[in-house]
Amino acid sequence: MNVRERFKKPGIELLGLPVKLLPAAMINKPLTKAINHIFRTPVEEGDFDFIEDRCLKIHITDLDVSFYISFDGEQLTATSPRHFDVEFQGNSKAFLTLASRQEDPDTLFFQRSLMIEGDTELGLGVKNLLDSLELEQLPIPAQKLVWLGQQVQKKIPMASPH
Repeated sequence: MNVRERFKKPGIELLGLPVKLLPAAMINKPLTKAINHIFRTPVEEGDFDFIEDRCLKIHITDLDVSFYISFDGEQLTATSPRHFDVEFQGNSKAFLTLASRQEDPDTLFFQRSLMIEGDTELGLGVKNLLDSLELEQLPIPAQKLVWLGQQVQKKIPMASPH
C-alpha cells in the first residue's frame, strides 16, 4: 500500500460501516418490515411465489455490504448470511439508479454496472419482477424513498461494480 492509499480521505465505503458493526438482527428486523411494506401488494398477489424457499444475495460492492432476502410463501425476510441461490452485485450508485428508475435495468446489466451470478433464470425473474412494478403503486413512503434515491444517485460518481 503506497502513502497516497494509506492517507486517502474516507469515502462512500464508510456508509456501510453501521451495517457491518450492528448485529444482523438489528438490521434484518427493520429491513424485513420495510421490504414487506414496500412490496405488500406484489406479495399478496403472488408475484414473489416463484422465489419461495430461495435466497437472494444483494451485494453492494463499494460499501462491502450484503443482504440476504428470502420468501417463505407469506412474507419476504431479510436473513443472516446463508447459502444463496442468486447474487445481485453492483456498487451503490448502480442499485440507487435501479431503484430510482433512472436507468433501464437491462442497460445496467448490459453495462455490467449490475451483475447476476448463480441461478441466472431466478435472477432474471427477480429483475423482471422489479422492472414490472409501477412506482405509483408503491406506498407513499416508498415513493418518497425512490425520490430520495434519485437525488442521492445524482451525487455519487459511477465507479466500477467491484
